[in-house]
Amino acid sequence: MSPGWGCPRRLVAVAVLGALTAVAEARGRGRRPAAGAELTAADLRWPATTRSATVRTASKVYAQPGGKGRRVGKLARGTRVAWTRIVASRDRCQAWLAIEPHGWACARDLAPSADPPAATLEPGRIVAETEAKELLGVVPAGARAFASVRAIRRGRPARTLRGWTMVREPGARIVVGDVAYRETEHGLVAEAAIELRRPSTFAGVDLRAPSPPGWPFAWVTPRRRDAMVSVRAAPDARARELRVLVRRELVPVLERQGGFARIGAGAWVGLDELRVAAPSPRPDGVAADERWLDVDLDQQVLVAYEGDVPVYATLVSTGKGRSTPTGIHRIEKKLARTRLKAPDVSLGEWDLPDVPFSMRFRKYYAVHGVYWHDSFGKPRSQGCVNLSPRDARFVFEWSHPQVPAGWLDAKDTRRGTPIRLRNRRDPDPGWVDYDTDPPPSVRLRAPATAAAAGDDGDDD
Repeated sequence: MSPGWGCPRRLVAVAVLGALTAVAEARGRGRRPAAGAELTAADLRWPATTRSATVRTASKVYAQPGGKGRRVGKLARGTRVAWTRIVASRDRCQAWLAIEPHGWACARDLAPSADPPAATLEPGRIVAETEAKELLGVVPAGARAFASVRAIRRGRPARTLRGWTMVREPGARIVVGDVAYRETEHGLVAEAAIELRRPSTFAGVDLRAPSPPGWPFAWVTPRRRDAMVSVRAAPDARARELRVLVRRELVPVLERQGGFARIGAGAWVGLDELRVAAPSPRPDGVAADERWLDVDLDQQVLVAYEGDVPVYATLVSTGKGRSTPTGIHRIEKKLARTRLKAPDVSLGEWDLPDVPFSMRFRKYYAVHGVYWHDSFGKPRSQGCVNLSPRDARFVFEWSHPQVPAGWLDAKDTRRGTPIRLRNRRDPDPGWVDYDTDPPPSVRLRAPATAAAAGDDGDDD
């Protein structure tokens, strides 16, 4: 996603070489300045027209110069940053820049630019590019990938794809005999074994907007995706049908009786075809003015709060069965976009590129956007909390730690936004450390990316 170099490669190389030479000669004929000595852009031999520094390659940002202290994030290649200070160092960087909005970056990873600061990685663009994807999901597990037409004719696959394997872009169509194949980054795969997947454009409810729905309210969630939901004249499945509701229509929940919810005068809908959003008390350990997230695993609903005030509500897909453990955590690391690949300890295999807005809150678990299903409101994953790209963007930008535009990630192990995961069995869970292993009842299948392993090809 990031564009290429901010200026031609040869000029960048000359600029970097000049900067390193200049630092070595600065403030003393041939003597390097002391570590921590204040420098200027001129000391780096950067042109007087320099207005920003271009990130030459993905570069780590630290809390202190010299790569000391905790790592606070990583800059995306091509981003142009502003700085407030430059200090000399005796490490490979030879100088460090205090960049905006915070942190220190290695001078060796930067090059001067006459252009103003600008981000090459920002949330709006991530959502747009994610929603524009046309992806092919391999169906079912066990599809064979061939290296060439000759290999197809000889019946010698290069590999067998295990689990769900998402193909970034569909390639050329090649017919061998009477079978059509598509070119993919994994090889030639039979066209019959793949299907087009389009990312969801669903978004939740901004409760700060004018005229938000009253509490509690619900999204209509049919048992089958293409089905309608009947509104009955009484709380009885045999009662007269008044009208039908479409998938994800919002309705009030005025009363509950016998497995039904009253959504208007004499109008009833089965609770099993609704996902109800209702307010929940702030847990102990969360400050009165703090932002926090509440995930109702039974209803598959997430609500974002500022103190005791709900500000956003949406549908999620969490783990099937008990694969999403209850508990209260803090988000420790956020990644604007990342590749999610099954590790050795998982039971399934998958490789998902460009997953948007990952927010890790526990070892093996994260809240993140998905582009490979639109099943929000129903359990789908093997542990993670799945959101639509638009909802994931809201939570990503709203929660802590903040990831500045142009950064790949940010990390804070102390002040991240709390997230509570609860259900009927455990309505008031306690705090759980990030490194805590999953409980024995959980079958670990997908560390940090558990959503993909549960993809069984059925969006319901």
